[in-house]
Amino acid sequence: MTSNVLIAVTGSISAYKIADVVSALTKQGHQVQCILTASAQQFITPLVLETLSGRPVKSDLFGADVSGTEHIDLARWADVFVVAPATANVLAKLALGLADDLLGTVALATRAPMLIAPAMNTVMWEHPATQGNLRTLLQRGATVIEPAAGTLACGEVGIGKLATAPDIVSAIEAALVPPASDLADLTVLITAGPTTSPIDAVRYVTNHSTGRMGAAMAEEALRRGAHVRYVLGVDKGVVRPVPSRDSADRLTLMEVHTAEEMAEAALRFLPSVDGVIATAAVLDYRVATPSAGKLKRASAATSLDMVPSIDVLGALKAAATGQWFLGFAAETDNVEANGRNKLDSKKLDFLFANPVACTGESTTTGFAVTTNGGILFRAKGEPLPLPVMSKTELARRLWDSIL
Repeated sequence: MTSNVLIAVTGSISAYKIADVVSALTKQGHQVQCILTASAQQFITPLVLETLSGRPVKSDLFGADVSGTEHIDLARWADVFVVAPATANVLAKLALGLADDLLGTVALATRAPMLIAPAMNTVMWEHPATQGNLRTLLQRGATVIEPAAGTLACGEVGIGKLATAPDIVSAIEAALVPPASDLADLTVLITAGPTTSPIDAVRYVTNHSTGRMGAAMAEEALRRGAHVRYVLGVDKGVVRPVPSRDSADRLTLMEVHTAEEMAEAALRFLPSVDGVIATAAVLDYRVATPSAGKLKRASAATSLDMVPSIDVLGALKAAATGQWFLGFAAETDNVEANGRNKLDSKKLDFLFANPVACTGESTTTGFAVTTNGGILFRAKGEPLPLPVMSKTELARRLWDSIL
């Protein structure tokens, strides 16, 4: 189906990559109209995008050849409005609703779905101001195409690279499909994030989980009409699900710290749900006797007495009354064998196993990255390999595969 795609390109060095996005969309039959900010024209010329789209690029808010209602005409023409790459400056302007250029006026005038593909230095991406602006835009219904991790233009390594052209194109095509309501009769329990175990009054043990995969599963479920009971282990850098405005009342979120707190909260929700998705990275061991005060530095070696913590997924499965279960397994080795063993030993309906990095290594799957891939094991059916993709797209694929 032919659709009208409006793409606003802003002043990032990754602006040149949008040529591939425009080319792919036009080859698929979509009508593409590009807006270039003044800064964007320092990185890509209008001629490139005009040649690929077959339409004159728009940049000016005023001028002899600019209609007084051009921003309204563009806003109404668009079936989807994409800002890619989106700089930190543009994110701030969009969050504030500033309308001092063509992009800003169109953003305020359109009712089309908004997709935002950020690109910037890692420090800028992680800055509280940028993250606050993103939360504002998400709460208004925008979709963020998560930046990738890797070597940035400045030579540093971290999160901030513009998502790949195929990922951006996939997100645009998904936005052009009306949201499904196939999960409207479903209530699901999702556990996510890390758990912690206190050592003393100021120190604790945890892991590298950010909860991003659980958040993606929750957001996709909400998008498709489900009610979500969400138990999140909290720590620095944890990601919380951001529901669109029309689904916020279907999300119940409870924050916990320890595995024992997570089990207690999840068991409280269990009787009212149809299924359980256990993405949480629960500590297998806890400190046996945390110190009530702060332990002082000493020159001699010391040790911690660690004992098994509660098996949250096992406790839920033991208390189940007919709910289906999807577990997650992060493995450093023997992913297939360990995943199959966990599916069988815990008597789950589904289990998604993915590799994570060993100490000193990095990976595109697992903790603290925006992508994931692995194998979906099914109690009834053959394993389904899923290649590395954004966690948002993986959540869609998993939901499609389990129900």
